[in-house]
Amino acid sequence: MKNFLIALVVFAVWTFFALWLYSLLKAPDNISWTKGSVEDSTAQQVIEQVNQDTITTTIAARDTLLATETPVQRDGLIGKDADGLTVFYFDQGLQIKKNDSLVYSNSANLDYKYKILNYLLEHPDMEVTVVSRYSADEAFTSPNFGVIRGEFIKEELVSAGIPREVIVIKSDIQDIPFDATNTYDNGIAFKFSPLDTERIAELANAIPKNKVVYPTFTNSGILVNKELRDILEEIKVVLEERPEITVKIVGHTDNIGNYQDNYNLGLKYARQVRWFFIARGNIDKTRIMALSKGESEPIDSNNSQRGRDLNRRIEIIFN
Repeated sequence: MKNFLIALVVFAVWTFFALWLYSLLKAPDNISWTKGSVEDSTAQQVIEQVNQDTITTTIAARDTLLATETPVQRDGLIGKDADGLTVFYFDQGLQIKKNDSLVYSNSANLDYKYKILNYLLEHPDMEVTVVSRYSADEAFTSPNFGVIRGEFIKEELVSAGIPREVIVIKSDIQDIPFDATNTYDNGIAFKFSPLDTERIAELANAIPKNKVVYPTFTNSGILVNKELRDILEEIKVVLEERPEITVKIVGHTDNIGNYQDNYNLGLKYARQVRWFFIARGNIDKTRIMALSKGESEPIDSNNSQRGRDLNRRIEIIFN
């Protein structure tokens, strides 16, 4: 009986010990559930972050494509404001021809000058830039054909009543696709921008550019034409506004005849123009003088009639 009791006590002790050890080793159910929730939550966050990164990357890629997409150039004659918005548009552009200094308009776009005039009247704090295109494939000239064509358009705008000082010329070299007739239909564009007051001030103090005129030449002298009368009006304005400026009138000839005779002929032409300016323009004769270069400074070849006609000229130089 005694042995039985001892065995029972030992069994009870070991049973209690075994239960106690088992309770220590077994993780509680609530702890396992919480760990699973944390793992599930972390996995869900990772999935959501991956999805978000994918969406962000896709949007960024799309925006990059849109930003780098080359804008389609619109054909025709376009005028745009400082924000790039279209002010006016004509289906047919101003035409240029390879190695030609002129710009050609037609009845479909002839009103462009008055569109520009009206816009500048409504926006007196703006100026217009003539974007004049030319190609590296064209003949080399100084200034380039972009500037020359721009000056042509500038005179067209001035004739429409637009002040000269609010017109800016920008030559734009491009790979121009001239057609089989060496013609390009979109040679000019216009851009409006805020008036550059510093540039205007510089222009007011600048000496005017030299002018070249072609009166009607005869053996006995010159005949007054519209070109000569127009340049007289310009000279009068300059001399009235700038009392410090003087004018030189230089006669040029072709090379027909001898050097001395051509010098004398150039001087004769220059003196006749000088006296015309003094008499018709009431210009102080001390502010205008006549000179001759004769045949010494041709601007074209004397081997053709066209070249000789260009070389016979009167040059107006402001000092």
